[in-house]
Amino acid sequence: MELKDIVSIAGVSGLHKIIGRSKTGLILETIGTGKRFATSVQDKVSVLEDISMFTEGDDMKLAEVLVNLNEKEKNNEAVPDVKADLKTVREFLSGAIKIDNERVYDSDIKKLISWYHLLKADIDFEKLKAAATEEPAEGAEDLPKHTEAKKTVTPKAPKNMASKHSSKGSAGSQMTYRPKSGT
Repeated sequence: MELKDIVSIAGVSGLHKIIGRSKTGLILETIGTGKRFATSVQDKVSVLEDISMFTEGDDMKLAEVLVNLNEKEKNNEAVPDVKADLKTVREFLSGAIKIDNERVYDSDIKKLISWYHLLKADIDFEKLKAAATEEPAEGAEDLPKHTEAKKTVTPKAPKNMASKHSSKGSAGSQMTYRPKSGT
């Protein structure tokens, strides 16, 4: 399973795997329960691949965060549980990924920890690590960037007023506004 196939939906707990598409949204399967459902246009869906965390330096992609948490766990440092004291969890994350404590909310930390525990059995961290550390190909900055085609506007020909016909009256007659009399 890859992060591009996993989504989070605002207002719906848990993580969901994309299993298909419909005319109006996505068909998802909840990770852990296997319950299937469809999203609608109104649902705010976030793909995990696009999520990043505020750190003391630059923002860190969620893939890198999950890899760092897995490395800590491999080094016999247990990742705290969701129900652990929030101060303990913040201290752990400050050491693991150097989160920006002023910009990362408590709810974001709880979400991150619960996501990690949900995904750690299903994600291939070696593949995720290779994708997270992958740098752009050499010479990629020399490639031309996609530019939008320039649109040219051709001026419209002036309208010929004499050729306009009215269904009321003769050709070329002008309609005037006459207010109703007050009697």
